[in-house]
Amino acid sequence: FLSRKINYIMSAGARSFGFGLKAFKRFPELVPLVSILSAACLGGTGFIVYSLATKPDVRVIKSKGPAYEDVNPTENRKLVQVNKDHYQPIPELEELRKEIGHYKP
Repeated sequence: FLSRKINYIMSAGARSFGFGLKAFKRFPELVPLVSILSAACLGGTGFIVYSLATKPDVRVIKSKGPAYEDVNPTENRKLVQVNKDHYQPIPELEELRKEIGHYKP
C-alpha cells in the first residue's frame, strides 16, 4: 500500500503535487510528520531567541562590554537550578574585593 503511494509520488503524475491541504487530505500520514518537524523547528528557534535575549555568554553587540560583567554573583541565569546555595556570596571574598577595588583602568 505504501509502495504504491511512493511510486505515485515519484511518477510523472505527481509533478503538480503541491504541499498544501490537498496533500494532507490525500496522504493523512503526513500530518504527524509535519507536526513534529514544525514543533522541533519552532522549539529550536525559540531557544535560540531565548539564549540571545537572556544568556550573559552570548554577545550580539560587540561595542558593549562583556555581558558577564553585568551579572550579579547571586543572580541565577540557568534554566534549572539544582544547588540553590551555590550562588550565595562568601563574606570574606566580598570584603577582599572591596579592599582590592575595581580591576578596570
